[in-house]
Amino acid sequence: MSSSKHHPMSQLLRILLCCSAAAVTSHSAVAKERPVTAISTLTQIDRYSVIAVRPTAGQRDLLSVTRAITIPDDIESVGEAFHWMLRDSGYRLATDTVLSEESAAMLELPLPAVHRRFEPMPLQTVMGLMIGPAFHLIQDPVHRLIAFERCADSPDPNATGGAQ
Repeated sequence: MSSSKHHPMSQLLRILLCCSAAAVTSHSAVAKERPVTAISTLTQIDRYSVIAVRPTAGQRDLLSVTRAITIPDDIESVGEAFHWMLRDSGYRLATDTVLSEESAAMLELPLPAVHRRFEPMPLQTVMGLMIGPAFHLIQDPVHRLIAFERCADSPDPNATGGAQ
């Protein structure tokens, strides 16, 4: 008689085990469908923390590094500010022999007070703000050089204007 009492319970237990097995099987099928690249780029760093293992945008493009910049008071010209900003970037300014006369003259200009402090933004954006709308930045990623070129639509300073 005791075997007949346990019979309904064992039947219920079998049903639960079958449902559990079906659920585990369906989840493992979903796991098999995930692409291998998505799984291999994740690394567990703590008990409950997982990070994506891939280079940051700043590591792929050195001038896209976002940082707050405060230029020291002893830096006086735009060119000195560029040398200071680029010191840890892996890039450097092109030599004066490569730069046009206009670009070299722009780098010798005094650094405006408003260009001494920048909130966090990409380094390339900061440099674009410092050179202004008359020039655009030229990047040589092979030699990691920075140069400038005069924009085609900016007025030529040597041309005679309407008022003198």
